[in-house]
Amino acid sequence: MMKHEVQPTAITLGCMVEALVMNRCTADAWKLAQELRSRESTAPLVNTIIYSTILKGFAYAKEIDKVMSLYTEMRANEVQPNTITYNTILNAFAQSGSMHRVTALLEDMKATSPSVEPDIVTYSTLIKGFCNTGNLDRALCIMKDMQSEGKIIPDEVMYNSLLDGCAKEHRLDDALVLFGDMKTSGVQPSNYTLSILVKLMGRCRRLKQAFSLVEEVSKEYKVKINIQVYTCLIQACFNNRQASKAVALHDQILEEGLVPDEMTYSALVKGCLQANLVDKAVHLVKCAHGVAIPHAHGKIAGINDRCWDDLIYAMGGRQSEKTKSLLLEISGKSKTHGKQSISIGAPWRQRGE
Repeated sequence: MMKHEVQPTAITLGCMVEALVMNRCTADAWKLAQELRSRESTAPLVNTIIYSTILKGFAYAKEIDKVMSLYTEMRANEVQPNTITYNTILNAFAQSGSMHRVTALLEDMKATSPSVEPDIVTYSTLIKGFCNTGNLDRALCIMKDMQSEGKIIPDEVMYNSLLDGCAKEHRLDDALVLFGDMKTSGVQPSNYTLSILVKLMGRCRRLKQAFSLVEEVSKEYKVKINIQVYTCLIQACFNNRQASKAVALHDQILEEGLVPDEMTYSALVKGCLQANLVDKAVHLVKCAHGVAIPHAHGKIAGINDRCWDDLIYAMGGRQSEKTKSLLLEISGKSKTHGKQSISIGAPWRQRGE
């Protein structure tokens, strides 16, 4: 195009820059923008959208220095940043743990003329970033400030970020207050919300409360509990030394027509081994590979390599008769299902080898 003196349009440049960024050639996109910016005829094409697209590329790669250099260039060239621009930079801070840069950027945002108003994405990004860096109190303050202004209503994503922050800091009381506020605000909790709360309650030795919460949300909001929530309940049971209750959940899961995945079976096997229930762990491994009843409707989920390693060690090593018998039984089932092999990785070696 340039060779034949075909003048590019804003759409042409936008497509080119997006193609480069999508293919992780963000530096090339920036170089192209600078080249066109230096020419009087094409300078107007390098607008807010172009800069924001390039910012996303550097933000995705967590190249904060380049994000800030590009932002400085943008301001120097008097290209007006918009909400998307600021949200992209804030997200880069959140993803890279550079939340100490937030204050200065928010000041720029306010000082922009005309001013750029934060939206729900702005607040969600700030809250998630502070929660991820262990600053829950700052995140809660941002939420309160937002609510006091009354312009933006918190959504499920925002509440879940705060609940996850509570879980990271083991602050159950704050989590319960947030959950109550969530319901009062008319925001429906999801399975993801339940997963966070169940994990936290399990760690805080509130197992009975965790089961009650799952039942309450299921009935009140007509939420069909998924396998991830049940896996969290299983882990909570083992954390509270309720191995029999955890194992009973396996049967309940299958009765409800859910299919346990590798993570579910790994949690069950790991918990049983920690509770010194080796025979039960072996049985569950057989269930996970469809060679024992109950199993997940013929579907093979398996367990992760670490669990195999721990199980084989508990059975006396790979040379023990129990181990050989189990592996033979599972390998036989694998062949009848047309599979070449069962991936068990690390367990073929003994500890210390």
